[in-house]
Amino acid sequence: MTSRDPLLRVADARIRHDGNDRDTPDGVGFELHAGETLLLLGPSGSGKSTLALALNGLIPHAVPAELTGSVLVDGVLTTDATVARLSQSVSMVFQDPDAQIVTGTLLDEVCFGPENLSLPVTEVLARAETALRQVGLWERRGENPDRLSGGGRQRLAVACALALRSPVIVLDEPTANLDPVGTEEVYAVLGDLVREGGHALVLIEHDLDAAMTIVDRVVVIDGAGHLAFDGPAATVLRDHVDELLALGVWVPSATLAGLRLRDAGCPCPSSP
Repeated sequence: MTSRDPLLRVADARIRHDGNDRDTPDGVGFELHAGETLLLLGPSGSGKSTLALALNGLIPHAVPAELTGSVLVDGVLTTDATVARLSQSVSMVFQDPDAQIVTGTLLDEVCFGPENLSLPVTEVLARAETALRQVGLWERRGENPDRLSGGGRQRLAVACALALRSPVIVLDEPTANLDPVGTEEVYAVLGDLVREGGHALVLIEHDLDAAMTIVDRVVVIDGAGHLAFDGPAATVLRDHVDELLALGVWVPSATLAGLRLRDAGCPCPSSP
């Protein structure tokens, strides 16, 4: 692949879970490039989280669901590669960090992923130190993860993803269980990753006020699982706010405030 090639390419993706009678998502496609943050929006049941599970091969390899269309990671079809292979290119961070924590210290937790790639011990430790320093947890490396706040445990989950050195990180509602302070902690780390330019992020999020500080593009899936909008964040939120609200999609507080001012006859410059 060249530097211009997308890290991730989804084409006409349709996913049907076992026992379901329809596809969600249904015909969705997008590309993701290095240094880009893509926000995936849609009402409940549209297939956002299902699509996220397909980005690193959990669908179809681990979750019972049928995938048609294609998902390519670094030019490799996810259907043709194992989840272990794909995890080196796409890492997942879920909304509940406790569901991902399996060891007794922060250092052991971050080492766990690289160890499962059969890397040399020196490389595992070097990756773990770098990742923990990136999220501000290196000085607490010997502590039990239970001693961290919710935001701290989510930062630990991000560190685990970073230690795998995956160029794409998928985050499915990473702040859903966090208070405002924890949310700020997580987005401070993610903002640094974006500014450094070495990672691309796919984000599913409801707390858009914090998320919009790092988002470049927005992809919207409607209630039937179809692609509704795809474009720059400011453009989608400014030009399609009425349609988004009609779909049941969350929008930032600033956008809602601008909409209310507009409806009251006091138009103001739009803000995402």
